[in-house]
Amino acid sequence: MKRFRILFTTELKLSLRSPDAILFSLLMPVLVLVVIALIYGPAGSADGQSSMIEQTFGAFISIGICAIGLMGLPLVLAEYRHKKVLKRLQVTPVHPGLLLGVQFAVQTLMALLSAALVIIVAFVFFGLRLEGSPEAIAAAYLLVLVSIFSIGLLIASTAKDIKQAGIICSILYFPMLLFSGTTIPIHVFPQPLQTAAGILPLRQGIILLNGISNGDSFTLFGPQVTVLLLIAVVATLASIFTFRWDMDSAR
Repeated sequence: MKRFRILFTTELKLSLRSPDAILFSLLMPVLVLVVIALIYGPAGSADGQSSMIEQTFGAFISIGICAIGLMGLPLVLAEYRHKKVLKRLQVTPVHPGLLLGVQFAVQTLMALLSAALVIIVAFVFFGLRLEGSPEAIAAAYLLVLVSIFSIGLLIASTAKDIKQAGIICSILYFPMLLFSGTTIPIHVFPQPLQTAAGILPLRQGIILLNGISNGDSFTLFGPQVTVLLLIAVVATLASIFTFRWDMDSAR
């Protein structure tokens, strides 16, 4: 526990000092929310009917998950491996599960801060009203977070260096950011593209979050929950078993 606490404190300080983390993880989701609200109108403006930001609330709190899980988390560990930081840690009592767990916890806290900022801005400035219970929304949010973060952990465990990790992250991050319904409302895309976007894990997560936020039951989203759980379990286990301190040496 002491080792976890020390590593967690150190990594959290480094994350909060990163301009990229502040910009893309904390500020960008709020900016997208403001832009969408200005275009489609604030929440509660349509005589009892849900507004655009209420119908797609899950998309806004997913932006931080996408940025942190598919860019921040894997690139941090890939950079450590590239700079031989992980190779030095190999001779310490730190084991792969502890290191990955610390990164997961730090980035989860950053994602929660991102979601909290979105919620505060939406409630205070745009009159957001949600039909779903806070507990159900939180459960759906954590499921999406764990699923997307597990993909990031897998990239972090297998990428040889920062360049390779950057390529893999970009291939996954930008399609999910653009076509999952986070930054661009999904309904503006042609139907074939909307259908194709369904294969993206984040798209399934947003469908779940939007539904739960609007008061629907988890029982209506069996396929989405199953897919997200399957990704979380498989990718997490794979990240642990494929982890390498240094790609030029044994595990």
